[in-house]
Amino acid sequence: MVLLTSFWCVLFASAALFWFLPPRARLPFLSLVSIGFLGWLTWLPVAILLVWVVLFWFGVRGPEPGSEGKPHRSFHYLLILGVLGQLAWFKYLPPLVAALASTEIEALVIVPLGMSFFTFKLVHYAFEVSRGTVQRAGFAQFTSYMFLFPIFTAGPIERYDHYLANQESRWSLESWSEGLLRIAKGVIKRFFAAEVLLRPVIDDLTVDVLADLSVLSVWEVWSYLALTFLYIYMDFSAYSDIGIGGSRLFGLRIAENFRFPLIACDIGDFWKRWHMSLSRWCQSYVYLPTMGVTRKPYLATYATFLVMGLWHAGTLNRIGWGMYHATGTAVFIAWTQVKRRRRWKKTFQRPLLRYSGIPITMMFITGSAAFLAAEAEGQGLSASIRILGRLFAL
Repeated sequence: MVLLTSFWCVLFASAALFWFLPPRARLPFLSLVSIGFLGWLTWLPVAILLVWVVLFWFGVRGPEPGSEGKPHRSFHYLLILGVLGQLAWFKYLPPLVAALASTEIEALVIVPLGMSFFTFKLVHYAFEVSRGTVQRAGFAQFTSYMFLFPIFTAGPIERYDHYLANQESRWSLESWSEGLLRIAKGVIKRFFAAEVLLRPVIDDLTVDVLADLSVLSVWEVWSYLALTFLYIYMDFSAYSDIGIGGSRLFGLRIAENFRFPLIACDIGDFWKRWHMSLSRWCQSYVYLPTMGVTRKPYLATYATFLVMGLWHAGTLNRIGWGMYHATGTAVFIAWTQVKRRRRWKKTFQRPLLRYSGIPITMMFITGSAAFLAAEAEGQGLSASIRILGRLFAL
């Protein structure tokens, strides 16, 4: 949305007007602005999402005293399965439609903006409210949380308890300065670093890589994937910066999504720094439940990264990307266990050894860009594997 002039006009106009309203009218106003703007962009999908918000608001209740929430659980699960089913419809039906070239089926596919972020926020809300770990607030609070337009299409995946706990009641110059600075940072990343500096170089390399991979040197392929990964980081983190900064104009402090992932010392550290809102969501609702049922950390790791891959897109490239990261993480878990058994942990915490892990980690992460680069150019999983193999002169 940041490419639309209307987004910037609505953002600054509504943020200014927001603080002239009485406190109790501010969140209803923000809800109306968010729904109105998103509905102006695409009204039918937003109307469908609004129905889900109403269903979850009235249908999800906390546990009653002494009941452990049992009377509500069946309906809660039904709502969760319903919204996840809708996400699957939008994620996996379009590729099937494209393959079948069926106009009749294609007409049924109306892809809502920010559907993945929206769905994960609803699932989080349903689980936490039903457990009693999060208290329900007013309907205006909930709708402003679900439709907050600065973060609607690109995240972060804000948690409801964090949203409720980080709202300012008074305008402050510090918040606006922080917000505007963060927006400026995102704009520079997106429109200068990503598009002006990196995009032209990547486009030139893409033609050579996809045309005849075998004639390129290993160094050229590494350079191509490193630049691709850097572009993705600049682009994605820029949208997060703009969303977080835009929310600060309304006195909202949204959770961070990136924390200097380029200096991660190992793959575990990387996933504590990269797309943190998604990795934390998956840890809470995929990894820990799978571990609780199976007691198998490797199975839980593969399940988590499978969900993370499918969350982005229902393609073999994304599944391959998830399995690549799952394998790297599984190797890291095994290595951590070896260090613990042999009591090497303190040795590897020494600065020289610890920071030597940064280039190794970045080389591994660079390899994962093969799946994303091939997908961006409309190539399948086989192309991803060929690019990945060429990194090692295969």
